[in-house]
Amino acid sequence: MPNSSYLCATDLRTVYPSTTDKGFNAATDVVAYDVRCVPLLWLAMFRTADLVTQTVVIEPDPDAVYYELGPNGDFVEIPTPAAETVDQVVEAVAPLTAKERALAQLDAAVPVLNRLFPEGPLDEHAAMLRRAVAEAPGAHLTIELDEIEAMWEPDTFQPALRAALAGLDEPGEPKADRARLVELAQLREGRPFPSALALLGDQNGIEDDDYWNLVRLLGAGFSAAVPWEPAA
Repeated sequence: MPNSSYLCATDLRTVYPSTTDKGFNAATDVVAYDVRCVPLLWLAMFRTADLVTQTVVIEPDPDAVYYELGPNGDFVEIPTPAAETVDQVVEAVAPLTAKERALAQLDAAVPVLNRLFPEGPLDEHAAMLRRAVAEAPGAHLTIELDEIEAMWEPDTFQPALRAALAGLDEPGEPKADRARLVELAQLREGRPFPSALALLGDQNGIEDDDYWNLVRLLGAGFSAAVPWEPAA
């Protein structure tokens, strides 16, 4: 899905495993995903020391179809552009750490987040995410976030990400720490966070903002089941 972020588990210690890990299986290895943001509790599993820079080779997609705007205002299919027929080499920066380290950092971040977000507490939400991560295959955890970075102004996303992660280890001015996390997670402020169990029982009374915030805290199921959503 475009403009999405993906929380991924991988046995190979690599960023962007959907591209770099030949054994990656999205049906099992994407723990959760979200659209137009990076969920708050995903961020809580990483620190600035976990940001990894890696050369990534993107091979052409033989099944890709390309369009352009035609003279009548309709999109028309065009031949594959020459630039899309050769490998692309990019320097990618993304969080990457061992799964056990990620879970320990999540536990350590919860008290910090509870102080920053009186809309919480977030202990039950973190426990749900911990279960999903622990059940996922792979020894390492990473976030594929290039589609989110592409939505930001050039050279603004990575500094914002680094500053937000730094605030989890060495809290600074609470208002600024909170604002950075809210911007990355795209939380809607002004109401208590929904229960971690909000989608698992009677959903009467759950408003759009509640559902929005729950997903911005945890993400949503991609293919594998997640503990905070009803079983399919």
